[in-house]
Amino acid sequence: MNKKQNTKFMDMLKYLYWITIGLYMVMGIMAMSCSSGANSPEIVVQDLKMEVPSGKQVFSEELLPGEIADTKIEHLAYAGPTEQTIELTAGNVTMFLFVSGNGTLHADSAYQLVPESIAIPMNNINQMKIKVPEGEQLHFLQFTKKLSSQDIEDMKHFPEENKYDLYFTRFEDCEPYTEKIKSPNTVSRTVLPADIVPRVSLGTVEAPGPDAVGAHSHPMLDQLFLGLTNNDITVYADSASTNLGQYSLLHIPIGSSHWVTVGENKKMYYMWMDFFITKEGQEWLKTHKPASDNDDNYKQDDESE
Repeated sequence: MNKKQNTKFMDMLKYLYWITIGLYMVMGIMAMSCSSGANSPEIVVQDLKMEVPSGKQVFSEELLPGEIADTKIEHLAYAGPTEQTIELTAGNVTMFLFVSGNGTLHADSAYQLVPESIAIPMNNINQMKIKVPEGEQLHFLQFTKKLSSQDIEDMKHFPEENKYDLYFTRFEDCEPYTEKIKSPNTVSRTVLPADIVPRVSLGTVEAPGPDAVGAHSHPMLDQLFLGLTNNDITVYADSASTNLGQYSLLHIPIGSSHWVTVGENKKMYYMWMDFFITKEGQEWLKTHKPASDNDDNYKQDDESE
């Protein structure tokens, strides 16, 4: 073989080598993709039906059945004019999240129901009445959580200031907090602090796009996201992702690394709902810092960089 032929032969070997390497890379990527898809957690989402069927005054649907242990979740809607009585069962705690429409709640006293408010009857209240005026549709979520014997025992030792006949507040009136995984443009609020309902805490996250909530995981709790007014975000969990719009309920796969993004000219506005497996798991909430400490937190971050 002369020198010219030898050079051509070596060039061909190099060409075949790089083709082989390329094929291995493609096969590797395909294998990783298939493996990722097989092991990818499912992000379960259910949209709420926000119109009461014509000719009816009451509408109800179950949401995400079986997703949260010992908890039944329902979406109810009342079309006015109507007055409805809700019976509350012993051995459970029932939480009501009002997301759209107006009305009046009567229990230990009267409460004006407005969008984005919460009511939790406690202290032996066994029924409440809801009135909806003509022309209104009141939409709300009802969470009925079975109390364990440990939950009942723990409630006896909750701080006195956490013991209510009926816990009621508007989301916008709740205490703001900060987290390192959120930008300074994000407004987060604690709607239901720990130790009012056993092993449950709720809060909201609001920001204009573009923005994001950083990746994190919490295997000590089950978490739901509820899209609030004009929410339009993408939720990621490990290798899975899905859109979450307003008035949709989503279950974060337990233990997954998850994060949220919101695009330009869109809004992030959702409620997180933490259902802790054990009381000790509530230590996670210590990552939430009062907003009054916000400046100090960022100063500390700058000094550590």
